[in-house]
Amino acid sequence: MQHLKKPKRNQKQSQVKTAQTKSSFNTKYAFVNISTPNVDREVKQIDRVREDYIPFGKDNLFPQYLADLKRHSSTHRSVLAQKTTFTTGSGFKTENNKLKEFISDVNADGETLKDCFKKLADDYYTYGNAYLEGVVYEGGVNFYHKDAATARVSKNKKSICFHPDWDNYKRTPEKKQVIPIYPEIKSDRFVIHYKDYESTFSFYGLPDYVAALEHIAIDYEIGKFNHTNFKNGFSPSAIVTVNGDFGEAEAEKFVETAKDTLTGSGNNSKILFLVKNADESRGTDVQILNNKEDGDFLDLQKLTDQNIITAHRWQPALSGIVSSGKMNNTGSEIRIAYELAMSTVIKDTTNILLDPIKKVINTELGIDTEDLTVIYEPPISFLSDIDPKQVLTINEQRAMLHKDLGKLEDGDMLLADRQLIRVEKQETITRN
Repeated sequence: MQHLKKPKRNQKQSQVKTAQTKSSFNTKYAFVNISTPNVDREVKQIDRVREDYIPFGKDNLFPQYLADLKRHSSTHRSVLAQKTTFTTGSGFKTENNKLKEFISDVNADGETLKDCFKKLADDYYTYGNAYLEGVVYEGGVNFYHKDAATARVSKNKKSICFHPDWDNYKRTPEKKQVIPIYPEIKSDRFVIHYKDYESTFSFYGLPDYVAALEHIAIDYEIGKFNHTNFKNGFSPSAIVTVNGDFGEAEAEKFVETAKDTLTGSGNNSKILFLVKNADESRGTDVQILNNKEDGDFLDLQKLTDQNIITAHRWQPALSGIVSSGKMNNTGSEIRIAYELAMSTVIKDTTNILLDPIKKVINTELGIDTEDLTVIYEPPISFLSDIDPKQVLTINEQRAMLHKDLGKLEDGDMLLADRQLIRVEKQETITRN
């Protein structure tokens, strides 16, 4: 790795907001901006907050940023979808007929509990927060999912403020809805606020993958970069990772210096600059690529995928990631991955989301919810892992092979058991 000295940032210069890329065949360099929002801490001095809500992120738009990432990173979106699907399963089961009737129709929109639960799970995994509205009426209660991107905790910490467009909140404050948090306030209308625990965060949760925001941004930018540059003949000979914020004028000056340092006069080398908002003390790294092999740049994509999956606490086998030297994952490997995902992520999340719902149903409707559970479905059939000799009798196997095959006298035992008997008989004869 080589290190380049980064010029001191001019605070008055604007930060680069979008990727600055030149796409012609003779391109000497390209910029990819992968800066991510700073969410290291929450507001601590509430009395200094001017609005009637607690901002989520420095600009109060952190959930909107997470929503954009979900739409732009294929690996990230795929893992989120898998987690949601496994958590929701194929629905709910219970032996209580009253409970069956209720979960089949939980609101005026005709949604089932599964419909609401799936949206809750999706929000919880995406934002680290999820919101379920309850509306109590005479003889019943309705449940409605509330979009987590529209929610902010009120300044008094006793209610949630909902607004359809936080970008334009000041222009349209009349669109705000304020709903008390359950069970802090008893009301005919309430909201359950689910939040994934994060140390030092009191008002909001953070999603599992928050440590991989940078890698998710890279996943998106790599795809965009490939589309706009590689097809036009841009194949980088070096990747320069720049830590710290850039103003546009500052960036141009740095690029010119870097080009001269890395390529020299008359050199046709082409450079990809990755601009990150990491600590400036980490310096600037230069990775020289071997143009004879495409592997170096592809390794960046592989590393990105792996980091995203790891941050999600997910299993590579469930995401289609195959170990080096293998063609695919076997059924047993997928089964093990599925069981690990269920025990470490899915079942815990299911309980977190379902327990408050069961409590409301029990309290408001007087219906016992003890046996209400999710019906889980594995991603593939595991029948291929079953040895027929261990579960089917000889005659059962013969009948499956052909209907005209008759029954054997000793055919009502497992083949494995008959083989064991024969071995024992042979050992007895040998001893005698």
